[in-house]
Amino acid sequence: MAKPEIHSGEGVEHQGLRALDRLPSREGGTVKSLVDLLAILLQECGRQCAAPHVDRDVKTLRQRVENEGESFITIALSRFCKDFERSLADTEMAPQAFASFKRIRLGTPAFMSGFLRQIFDKQGKLLVAPSVDCIEAVRQVALFAKKATQECSQERKRAATDAYFQCDDEVQMQPIGQIWRYYRLVARILLRDLCLDSGLWSCRPRHGRGATGEHLSRNSRWGFRTWHRRLEQAGFSWADYGRAQASLPSSEEGVDPVRFVEPWDEQPVRVVFVPKTALTPRVIAVEPAVMQFAQQALRGHLMERLEKSPLTGGHVNFRDQTVNQVMARIGSKTGQVATLDLSEASDRVGVTHVDLMLEECPQFRELLMACRSTRARLPDGRVKTLRKFASMGSAATFPIESLAFFIIIIASRILRRGGFPDRHLVKEMTKDVYVYGDDLIVPSDEAEVTCEDLEAMGLKVNRQKSFWTGRFRESCGEECYDGRRVTPVYLRTRAPSSTRDASRILSWVATSNQLFSSGYCATSMAMRKVVERLLGRLPEVGRDSPALGWWGPSRVTPPSRWNARLQRKEFRCWVARSPKEPDPLDGDAALAKCLWLLGNRPRTASALTCPVVDPEHLACSVTPYGVALERRWVPADSIVPGAGVK
Repeated sequence: MAKPEIHSGEGVEHQGLRALDRLPSREGGTVKSLVDLLAILLQECGRQCAAPHVDRDVKTLRQRVENEGESFITIALSRFCKDFERSLADTEMAPQAFASFKRIRLGTPAFMSGFLRQIFDKQGKLLVAPSVDCIEAVRQVALFAKKATQECSQERKRAATDAYFQCDDEVQMQPIGQIWRYYRLVARILLRDLCLDSGLWSCRPRHGRGATGEHLSRNSRWGFRTWHRRLEQAGFSWADYGRAQASLPSSEEGVDPVRFVEPWDEQPVRVVFVPKTALTPRVIAVEPAVMQFAQQALRGHLMERLEKSPLTGGHVNFRDQTVNQVMARIGSKTGQVATLDLSEASDRVGVTHVDLMLEECPQFRELLMACRSTRARLPDGRVKTLRKFASMGSAATFPIESLAFFIIIIASRILRRGGFPDRHLVKEMTKDVYVYGDDLIVPSDEAEVTCEDLEAMGLKVNRQKSFWTGRFRESCGEECYDGRRVTPVYLRTRAPSSTRDASRILSWVATSNQLFSSGYCATSMAMRKVVERLLGRLPEVGRDSPALGWWGPSRVTPPSRWNARLQRKEFRCWVARSPKEPDPLDGDAALAKCLWLLGNRPRTASALTCPVVDPEHLACSVTPYGVALERRWVPADSIVPGAGVK
């Protein structure tokens, strides 16, 4: 085999370095803190919108951060944007809006007034033709650091624990009111069409990618040591689904090498807090491995039926958010479509909701309830018997809550029109209704009464993020005003400090590229400088490239070689990889995993299109949520050579 020939691209790299350094210091200034980066973004937005007094806004930004800390950026500005969005929906500023910001007389806030005056008049009324560019700029500045992941204070974590406990106590258990009756009738029609009991025993269980309640590694969860008696009695028997994976030898002839757990001895789900924002953590319930295994089977079965049913297909979606996003854009232009958002959505769907919903499918319901954890252990050690069906973390939560919300909306539409549910009417009422988790699309003229009926069913509508008046709409991350997209670019992490901060580096590269695509070149360049001080100059790359680099121009060309074995030119670049850790698996459990991998290959895929299975998957597994950077040779067609290089 011929030895690859290596050429150095160092000269071009120095050219790129000089080109980058020629940026004005004001635009590519040193980013020492979050406030520095936001100041650059604010100034750039001001230049693009020709907004006056931006230097004064930057001064206010720095003064308030100095006095209040970064909570001004992560919390106060987020609240500023909520009031701003509500003002757009109401077409005027409410007197109580922008409470923590100085206002100019009775009109707009002094902060970002140069932008706001192109949107509202002096009395705070929405202009006839407000500047959509300024609307986008205000939201971009105010929300830029909203989703920067960070640990909450202990006080906020305790508050989240108490809120979880209180929310479960508020879950509605008694079906009271006419809306509950219609909910039950509509559910019968929809579930009769889904036929969930048919083909139930051919669905395929699998292990999820997330953590387990027992802290099991990826491979060790394939060898069951316990099985829940409730699953066994419901028909999800260990002999059919778990026996091949049992890794413990039998101590006696005819004795199953597994321990059956009685309902009162089942391990509670482990409620954990995952860093989300400075305001609140994300609450996740980590399920035991055996429950995850069963839940995944029912999840796939339910989602497949919902996506193929003539009553729900295209209206209840799980894999494609674009339906809701397109409808949100249409609604912002025509005003005929409302976008609704639910608070604590999964935590307020109770056992009663699910029990009544699945009356038409008793076998599916029995199995679903058997793989539902009945208790939760909170971070403070308290154990709570759950009234909710399941928290976020259960594989069945997302499809079950989506179906429940869809049924409630259809029941509300029929009830409010004075009709009686039948299949033809249900089919008619599914038009203009779209559900993706807790993001709901309904007709604007029915939004208010739909919210009332959702709340009558024990749910909680987030009216601050629900829109049916004005020209602003938001659903599934798509935020639009008058038909134009005004979705901001979000900063997800703090600045990386070393090459060991691989996840932060990857996040900053992605954010920088998104900013560049959205036209915020100066802010993108400031983030680029932070990354390149750690990794050196990076090349321009294609959007599907495995290499780390920029979507915008770069005069850098990495070292190259000709790979004689693969007959292609390659560049040596930084590439992300998932580290592995020893995780040996053998015996029946290893056989079960291999058979599962074979059985779950796409039926229509060829050997060329099937994903490659890691040959070391029985010896080690990927470190959960781990990522590292290393230099690798990548195909030349994924790299854009620097200027002047052929």
